[in-house]
Parts: sequence; structure tokens; C-alpha cells
Amino acid sequence: MQTIEIIKQSITNLDTEIIVNAANSALQHGGGVCGYIFDAAGARKLQEACDKIGGCPTGSAVITPGFDLCKYIVHAVGPRWNGGNSNEAQQLYSCYMKSLDLAREYDCHSIGFPLISTGVFRYPMYEAWEKAIEAVSDWAKSNADYEIRIVFAVLDDKILETGKDILSYKASGLMMVRRGDWKTLDMPEQHDQFNLLVGVSDKQLEILRHGHLPREMEDKWFWYMEGDVLYAHRSWTGFCIYIADFSEKGKIKVTVNRDPEQYKCTDVDEDRENFSELLFWWMHEPYDHYNEWLSETVKMLKKAGMTKDTLTINGEKHDAIFFHKPEEPNGYLSNWYLSDFVIDGIKFTSNEQYIMYRKCLLFGDTESAKKMLETDDPSKQQNIGRKAKGFDQKLWEGSRQAIALRGLLAKFEQNEDLKKQLLDTGNAYLVECAGSDKIWACGVRLDDKERHDASKWKGTNLLGFALMEVREIIRN
Repeated sequence: MQTIEIIKQSITNLDTEIIVNAANSALQHGGGVCGYIFDAAGARKLQEACDKIGGCPTGSAVITPGFDLCKYIVHAVGPRWNGGNSNEAQQLYSCYMKSLDLAREYDCHSIGFPLISTGVFRYPMYEAWEKAIEAVSDWAKSNADYEIRIVFAVLDDKILETGKDILSYKASGLMMVRRGDWKTLDMPEQHDQFNLLVGVSDKQLEILRHGHLPREMEDKWFWYMEGDVLYAHRSWTGFCIYIADFSEKGKIKVTVNRDPEQYKCTDVDEDRENFSELLFWWMHEPYDHYNEWLSETVKMLKKAGMTKDTLTINGEKHDAIFFHKPEEPNGYLSNWYLSDFVIDGIKFTSNEQYIMYRKCLLFGDTESAKKMLETDDPSKQQNIGRKAKGFDQKLWEGSRQAIALRGLLAKFEQNEDLKKQLLDTGNAYLVECAGSDKIWACGVRLDDKERHDASKWKGTNLLGFALMEVREIIRN
């Protein structure tokens, strides 16, 4: 018998023969689920077993004894989310498949999984569930002769319910979204038509055929297909905005809503551009609804002439870009933004990790420096750095901006997409906004109007000015 379950429980309390650890590629004691598993199994013993293996590539898995926790621990290295265009879905799928292969190889008939990659690796929760359930279902089907109990253990109610919803869809064969799955209104009599001359591959069309059910507030579209015709509705209202007929190769016949009470656009060329951009997002798997929403929002602001922010310095206004958290607009400028780069042969996952690592080494605290490389969580890195032994305030004040500059230069030079975004800021002032940070940030919150006036800042904006210097170095 084969079963797949999703339960609300700590993974360290499962009674399965195997527990899967959401591991890092170095197989080091980390934060989150990884840290709990190490501690429950016996951190020293488990680390020694991992060190003997040495490491594990992304998308793969290795096995060690479970020591005080269970019979075996499988260490599965999931991908970091990078927008969905860096093979993340395939790597995540492979994590689950290889973990289950190890379960069979070691004759284990029960295995407990976390939802891999959704922590500090920031894989979107809904898409992570889809890939997890797809993988374990595919494995069970291809190993139908093997009895196994597969358990997902989560603690958050929203994550639990989302997983159960997707599992029920899979179990009932309803993975294809249908018209009745969401509120919809028909295309109104007031409509227009245009042709979109674009080639759509069989694979892309198959992705579209799956349709999409909205899951978040920013998730603005519900779409489904009937035959070769796609129907796209706004999720909040159910208004049908586009109907697209894919029956003719190389040409999409698009019907667009022209009811002014439902849809404001009246220009065919603008709609052609809008729908082309939507198809770009929709035909990528998994669909990144959040960044599609951000892209649409920025486009609307540009159209309204509202994207230029300003900063007043000595009575003169200058273009400015304000930022704070990695998940917010312009968050790629944050030290906490996850983006791998290598300095002196060491891979760092964020500039925060690099700065805090160098801080520890500066004061001779090699033990804390080693711990810094064992976690990808910027908040934990910051806490380790704050406790560096031998800390000297004057020495740190003299060194920190030079250290930050080197890390930022590597971050942007080694990541082409980030480099382009930085250069696209032109000559705008770059300003980090955090009310509690009067060193790296300007000391004013992102939602505080005083951020627009440098004379009212309560901080020095060290990070912002370092970013501007790096921009100038790269530009020249």
C-alpha cells in the first residue's frame, strides 16, 4: 500500500524510518528545519557523518544514520528561488525523487518530508507544493510494487491547507483548472479583436492548458483553456479580459474586453503589448504571479508619470530610489537579498553574509566566521556578527564600508541581471530606508515622507552611498 499524507506536526516528532533534511550543499548545521533536525539527531554526531560525505549538489540527496532521531536522515539540497528561470523546478523535483530512491535502496517504508526550499531559499509556497506532490506522485506510480508511507510535516495552517488542496486535486485528477473553479463573467458585447503573430511551442501550450487558480492577493489572474481557446479573467471581479484562440500555428486570435466599466484600456497596440507580456509570465513554469504583478504595477506607474521618486539635498531635487527589505520593490539592493557570489574561493549567499564573515575575521573570531558560512539566513548571520569576540568599534567603523564595497562589487559583477538593474538606476541617489538603522540606512522608514529630505535623515545611508560607488566603478 502507498499513502501520501500532509499533517500539522514538527518534522522531528514524526515516527517515520527516514526524515528528510532540507540541507545546504555543504551539509552543514544550518537554520530553520535543518537546525532542528541536527539538534534532534545529535548535532555533533550528525555533522561528523555529513563531513565524511563532504557535500551534495543542488537537486540531489545523500543519506546518513539518523542517530537519536530516526533510522536514517536523507539530506536533500533544494534550489534557491531565482525567479523560476534557473532550472529550479527540475532541481526541486529531483530532490524528492532522489530521496525516495534512497528510501527504497535502504529498504525503508516510511519517509517524512518538509516543504523543501520554501524557507530562506524562498521558493514560492504554492509552486513548491505543486512540484513536491507531482514528484512523490510520479515516484509512487513508477514504483507501484513498493509499499511506502510518505508524510509531509508542516506547522503553518496556510501551508497545510494549500498542500491538502493541491494533493486533493492531484488525487482526483483535477490538476487542469476548469471554468467552474472560480467566479467568472462572460466576455461583454463591447469587445475588440486583434491578432498576435507569435509562435507558441507545444510545451508552452501545455503549461497554459493547466490553467491557473489565484492564491494570493497579488495574484490577479484566473485562466483556463477549453480546447485551443484560453479564457483570462481578473481574479477579484471575474471579468473576462482576454479570449485567445491558439488553433492556428504562429497566430493567436485575441478578443479583448472594451466595456469601460470592466476594463479601461482602449488601445489595440497597448493590449497587444500587455497580452504578450502576460503570455511571457504565464508560459513559464512555475508562474511567478508576484513579479508579474510588480511588473504590471511599475508599468502603470510609469504611464501615470509616478515612478520618479525624488530626494531634496540643500534645496535641490534629485532622482532617488528608496529600498528596504529584499521582497519589496528594489529589494535587490538590500544586503539581505540572496544572490550567490564568490570571493577568495568562498561562496557567499548574500552581502550580509560576506560583511559579517569579514567582521568576525577582522577581530580574530574564526569560530564565529565558520558559523557564518553554515547558515543562509541573513538574520542569523547578523546576530552572529553582532556577537563577534574582540569587537573594536573604531576598527569596525574604519573598515566596514570598504568591506561592504568589495562584497557589493562581487555581487553585482557576478550576477548579470542584478548588474543591469543597478546600471538602470542611472544617476539616482540610492537610499536604504529603515527607521532602526542609523548606520547602513538613512534612519527613516520607507513609508515616512521625511525620507525625501536628506536634512531630516537620522542615519548616514552607508549602504546607499556604497551602492552608488559600485555603480560608478562598474559603469567605468
